[in-house]
Amino acid sequence: MEIMALDRRKGGKDMWKQLFGISLVVGLVLAGLLVPAAWAQELDAILGIQWQWTQLTETQPASQSMIANSENYVLVLNADGSANLQADCNQLQWTYTIDGDTISFNTLGPSTLAYCGDDSSDQIFLEKLGMASTWRVEDGRLVLELGENAGMMVFQNGGPADTAPATLPQTGGPVALAPWMGAVLTGLAALGTGITLRRKKR
Repeated sequence: MEIMALDRRKGGKDMWKQLFGISLVVGLVLAGLLVPAAWAQELDAILGIQWQWTQLTETQPASQSMIANSENYVLVLNADGSANLQADCNQLQWTYTIDGDTISFNTLGPSTLAYCGDDSSDQIFLEKLGMASTWRVEDGRLVLELGENAGMMVFQNGGPADTAPATLPQTGGPVALAPWMGAVLTGLAALGTGITLRRKKR
């Protein structure tokens, strides 16, 4: 009788161990399925949106800036891995890679090369965006954390984007030169003309 009771207790413990092991495996499998599904669902929510740059936080030196004319600084993430950018007066097309909550941009791509003026934030917009390392959605806004703990960029939802830009930017396209660059080119042209005239006189 005692032997049978001991066997039953041992059998019961073994059964609970097996059930625990099975439950643990099932839990891990479900977690492995649900976490990527959650990321995929959140990723779908940020695609095809005109994300307008509204805020920049930097750590070195510590500062926080609100972006004027945020509708002029726009990021659109497309489902095919391309990214359409409006950097003030310029249009660009990059590519991006997302893996979980990490994001990286390949900044090589077609772009216009217009000069947007001394007060434009187009260059800092592109520089900081190229440093993005992680992403998240917070209160309906897209937040990009910058690499090396350099700060973060915040974007507001500007509504759905067009399926494709009206015209793709062309590298080396229309260029508006800064005033000082025009003066330099004029000076170089005049210098070249003077050298040519001297040679003819000889």
